[in-house]
Order: sequence, then structure tokens, then C-alpha cells
Amino acid sequence: MDDLPPELLELIFLQCHAAVEICPTLTDAPINLSATCKRWRHIASDIPSLWSMLKVVASHTVSGPPLEVVAKWLRLSGSHPLSLCLVCRPHTARAVEEGRLSSDLGVFKVLELFLLNMYRWRAVSFDFSQYAPPINYPSSLTAQGAPQLERFEIQPFSWSPLLGALNIPWLAAVVSAPLLHSFTSHLGKFPSAFFSRVPWGQLTYLRLETRLSEFACLFILQSASNLIECYLLNVRHEFVEDVPAFDPLLPAVLPHLRTLGVASQVGFDRLFRLLVAPSLQTLEIATRSTQMRWDHTQFMAFLRRSACSITSLTLRDLFISRLADAELREVLTHISDSLTSLAITSDIPGTPVGIQNTLLRGLAYRPTGRVLCPQLENLVLQIGAFVSDGELGRTVESRWTGHSRDPARIARLHNVDIVCATDTHTLDIQELHRLFEQGLQGRVRMLNTLQNEVEGPDRRRDIRRRSLA
Repeated sequence: MDDLPPELLELIFLQCHAAVEICPTLTDAPINLSATCKRWRHIASDIPSLWSMLKVVASHTVSGPPLEVVAKWLRLSGSHPLSLCLVCRPHTARAVEEGRLSSDLGVFKVLELFLLNMYRWRAVSFDFSQYAPPINYPSSLTAQGAPQLERFEIQPFSWSPLLGALNIPWLAAVVSAPLLHSFTSHLGKFPSAFFSRVPWGQLTYLRLETRLSEFACLFILQSASNLIECYLLNVRHEFVEDVPAFDPLLPAVLPHLRTLGVASQVGFDRLFRLLVAPSLQTLEIATRSTQMRWDHTQFMAFLRRSACSITSLTLRDLFISRLADAELREVLTHISDSLTSLAITSDIPGTPVGIQNTLLRGLAYRPTGRVLCPQLENLVLQIGAFVSDGELGRTVESRWTGHSRDPARIARLHNVDIVCATDTHTLDIQELHRLFEQGLQGRVRMLNTLQNEVEGPDRRRDIRRRSLA
């Protein structure tokens, strides 16, 4: 090992570092590399990119890693662009009792060090959900702005005191960064000046769990024409923001949009009425309001107008509103030829999603006639009293064996994830268990005993599904 030239060790170190996320641990590069021996420590210390990612968890009194380690880490990163994460924790009762709250310790100094290097930010994540951060910093700290910032994520304690009118220099520089293309906000609400500050036209990724009115969502969709992936996950009816003047009757054309997720408390008719997304492939729709409107005519008009090929469709909690069985079948029929993943489910235990026998029979394989969604490979369903016991099992079995008999007409169903909301699906569970033994992947669960899961043989792979909040 001592005979390896430094240049080769550097390449090995960089390969180790490439596999690390934004928050390296003591067993990750570069920490484990620099702690191996004196020679490795010298080599690692001369590679700025190894020290370009750092996560700090800090309160008003302490930080982890300690402040001196954070300072040294940033120093070793040289002039390399930075990926940083700061999690702000509330101070402990003991610290208050002992009077150890000081601006010279913890999060105040950590954030100051981060701001001193703002000109090198590439990807930054702030988690202020448990405690508001300090905000009183001189503007000279951030005079150079954030010219290299590409991705920004924030989980605010409260948007109003945190942002105010965006007169905090470092935050104003963040949301108007010239290279910013990814913006994520968790919860909170936006101040009045926010919408005029964000460079919507250059964003390619947007995830807003912040409460927004339909009007504000229309403004965003019209302004962010280069979006590739977009999630608007807390759409409301009331107007809670000051949106710049725009024409709400103009179409929102998103030629590059491939993924759209919308969660609404009121409905989707205004959003889909003017939306055009010809490249859309993944669509996720959710609600938790029993009063939500479903304008089926507008939604079908959106699909026809966009002429997009939907490959993945997720409907979450929609059947407690207005989407009827016949309307769902019309949607699936329209996107039948391209759909490979279908999820009709709920995040709320016991919610009657309303899937009926007619839908399952439409999805079942038959030797003659048209099969609904012949390319389907992944199926996620929550079934209840509207489905007869054994109907789901027969549908899944028909698609599983149908591919072997007629692979040109129907794709192999690779994975199923089934929740039985009632205890009347014994035959379905038995049939799925039998198919799991034959190689079908996935799981089936009873709602009242979710811990007792029957899983396919390769469930170890952690079959992940993106869930709308």
C-alpha cells in the first residue's frame, strides 16, 4: 500500500467520495480516509473536493461536528463548490438554566461560517423546522451572493419571521441565484415579495409543500416553463399571497415537464383547464378533503390536449370525493397503451377508496378482446368492501400467467403492493401468497394487522414509492 503513488490514491479516494451523500459519517470518506494513517491524511487534506460536502446539526450552544471541525473542513475544501446541510435544533432546558446561551457557540457561528462561503454554495439544505435560526448578520458576509448555487431546500420554522419582506441579504441572494434550477420548500408560507424574487423561468425542479392558492399555482405554472419535475402539494382555495400581475386565462405550456404531483384541498379544474404538458410521463394526484371538486371533463380535456404518454399514475384519496368508477375507467382507457405503473390508494387507514369489481375485471387478462393497461408492471391498490373476495387474486393471477401464454399482448406484472381495508379478502391474500412463491414481487397487508405482512422473495430490495404529502 505504501508503494501506491499519491495520484492513484487520490483517484481511489475520489471514487470513495463519489458514493457518499451530503451527510458523511465517521465511516465515510473523507473522514475514514484521513484517519487511516499519516500519509493518507496528508493526501486527503490536499484534495479540496473530498471536503466539499458537510452536514451540521447545531443548537444555540453546541454543534456536531464541533465548530472547530466545521471551520477546518471548510478550509480544506479550498475553492471547491460546496454542498451543505444545516439542521437547527432547539436549545436544552439545561442550557437555559446554566445560562450557556451565547452567540459565540452553536448555530450562530456555524451559519456565519456557511455565509462566509456563500459564493461557493452549489447545493444547500436548511432545516429550521424545530427552531428559528439567527438572522442578524452584516450584509458584507454575503456581498458576493450565491453565483454557483444550483439547488436550494428549506424547511422553515415559520416563513414570516424568517423571511419578512426578503430584506435578509443571504436569503434574498439565495432565491435569486443566477444558476438556481432546483427549489424545495417544506410547509410554512411565503412572504409577499417572494413570487417576484424567484427566477421561475430557470427552474427545472420544484417541490412546494407550502400552502398556495390555485391562483398562485397558475402563476407558477405559467412562469416556470422549463420545469421537468414539479410538485404542488398544498393547494388551497383562499388567497394567501401577493402574486405579481399576470393573465390567469393564458395557457400554461410546460413542454419539458415529465413529472407532476398535485395535492389539493379544493379541486384541480383550474390547474388542468389551461395546462399543456406534452412530455408528461408521471402524474400523482391526491386530496384529503371530502369536499374536493373533481371536474372530470376538464381533466380529460387536459389529457387530450397534451397528447402525453402517461407511464405512471398515482391517485391518492380521490374516491372519497367525486371521481366515480366509470370516470376512472375512462382515464385508464385513455392512457391504457402507455401505463406501466398504477397506484390507487390512501394514506389514511380505513379510507374507502372505492375500487369496484368492474375495474379489476377490466384489468384482468383475457385471451380475446382488449386488455386494459396491457403494459402494466407495477400495481398498488387499497381494496375494501366494494371488491368481492377473490376478484383481485384472479386479476393478478391472470396477468401473471397471461404474460407466459401471450407475451406480445400483455407485459409481465412484476410487483404488487396491496392493502386490504376490510377483513373479507382471505382468498385474495391466499392467491397472492401463492404467486409470491412463484416469483411475483411485492406485499399484501391487512389494514388492522399491517405488521403481519406477506411479502415476495425479493422484498429486501426496498420497493420504494413516492408519497404525496
